[in-house]
Amino acid sequence: MKKGLVVLVLLLFAAGTILPGCQANEGDSGVVTITAWTQGPEVTRLTNLVKASEKLNEELKSQGKDVQVKVVTKQLEVSWEDYAKQFMLAFKAGKAPDIYTTGHENIGWLADGKYIMPLDELKKSEAYADVFPVLWESATYRGKIWGALQDTEVRPVFYNKDILKAMGWSDEQIDDLPEKVKKGEFTLKDMTELAEKAVKEGKAKYGIVHRPVNGPDFHYFNYLFGGTLYDKKENKIVLDKQAVRKQLGYFHEIAQKKLIPNNLIAMEWKNVHKIVVNGQTLFYYGGIWNVFNWSSDNFHDKLGKVDEKWINEHFGMMLVPAAEKGGKPVTLSHPMVYTVNAKTKHPDLVKRLLELVADPKLQTEHNVKTFHLPITKSGAEDPDFQANTSLSSVNYMTEYTTFLPNHEGFTKYSNVFWDALQAVELGKQTPDEAVQSMVSQLKVDLGEDLKIVE
Repeated sequence: MKKGLVVLVLLLFAAGTILPGCQANEGDSGVVTITAWTQGPEVTRLTNLVKASEKLNEELKSQGKDVQVKVVTKQLEVSWEDYAKQFMLAFKAGKAPDIYTTGHENIGWLADGKYIMPLDELKKSEAYADVFPVLWESATYRGKIWGALQDTEVRPVFYNKDILKAMGWSDEQIDDLPEKVKKGEFTLKDMTELAEKAVKEGKAKYGIVHRPVNGPDFHYFNYLFGGTLYDKKENKIVLDKQAVRKQLGYFHEIAQKKLIPNNLIAMEWKNVHKIVVNGQTLFYYGGIWNVFNWSSDNFHDKLGKVDEKWINEHFGMMLVPAAEKGGKPVTLSHPMVYTVNAKTKHPDLVKRLLELVADPKLQTEHNVKTFHLPITKSGAEDPDFQANTSLSSVNYMTEYTTFLPNHEGFTKYSNVFWDALQAVELGKQTPDEAVQSMVSQLKVDLGEDLKIVE
């Protein structure tokens, strides 16, 4: 999904802190313009800031402050790489936005490059007091918090209810599957065996489908097998050879057993979505936002777009099963964040704005429109969020989530791993050979930023 150092840029973390007494910076008066950028179609990341500024202006007026805030937004319909480039160029020219929306894993280079300011006081603010604790990990780098969490998501395994029924499963068994996964009673091995059975019995064309391109999803398997990707103390990317060997071994196994399409890693996304929506695979490693994808595009051969009700009737969602009985299942999240320009002229007003945009109602407005999850418990308890079955039913997965490292070098690691995965799925290398290839390449690509764990 992201390639090269610059693409890693596309994911930054946003800022937000407390503003005692809703103060303005000394010297602020009249109309103060705060600029904000985002990339992609999720316009609520900007419109919510505008709505938050209306509340901010009410507070400033009630306190007798001679200042009002105007939020000027810019939605860039460009690639993530170009979005990052434009930000860097604007920063050098002194024209970067006060608020830059991006993904968390870019915090490392942004912080090291002094593009953004630390926001350690954020955890103390009332607005972020009930953030799901695990999410702070995604906003932390070198012991400091650098971002105001904007939203989060999870990447569940979708399972096809119709295929399970054809295999003789009862409605009760089908509905209980997520709970069995949660308890560690249904493992990754069980999932593989069930997928193999579905294909052999002719109930499904494929047993398992994963994303066709490089991306974060593959790396939760590292955590699943007890590995790690990052050493916080040494600030190094970790190649955990034992965990990666098991990780690659899994993909080698499902390819050798012909549970995945032969050309999966060469497919276009639309074809993957068609396979899933048309009931050709039992399991699909996806993301909660896929519900939005399938209801927005004509992937179903007969129905075209399928609505949320149809999706919930035909699919269930579960965590990625544990590697061993009684083990802990996982998922992975990629929180988006608002980062604050280190050179903003109005830091206090910007931070206060980011407190107000965390309002549960604003979170819900964004989440239900774009199929993302709330960052706070109060956001999760919002009645309108709870009314959305697809989202509220998977919100528990946040407690099982993991994140990519916030280190600049992870993009290089991810690219090398992707090459290794392709090699084992195509049968060009064994898992052991692929691990050794990774070792050799990462020593060159990362140098001193690499730590190898035998």
